[in-house]
Amino acid sequence: MNDFVIHACEQVLRFTQVDKWDDLSEERKIQLGFNMGVVALGLNLTKADGFQALTNARSGLVPMQEFREHLKSLIISHKVRVDDVNITKPF
Repeated sequence: MNDFVIHACEQVLRFTQVDKWDDLSEERKIQLGFNMGVVALGLNLTKADGFQALTNARSGLVPMQEFREHLKSLIISHKVRVDDVNITKPF
């Protein structure tokens, strides 16, 4: 797996540890969106699994925890090896 995609997966999991979208700073929201794009392209996700899922979390239709679990399941199913140290570090 491409290191850039692995890093994006880690960042997406890292930034979705918040309770709700508005808990993220504007900078982190942008970073999450960018990294979600890398994940969607790198894992060849459908629109529903990628950008629609992000839109649903952003608009509050889906809780961030549910969005995070969705992403985690996709990352696991694509056998991406992420480093928990990179995911749990503060931002």
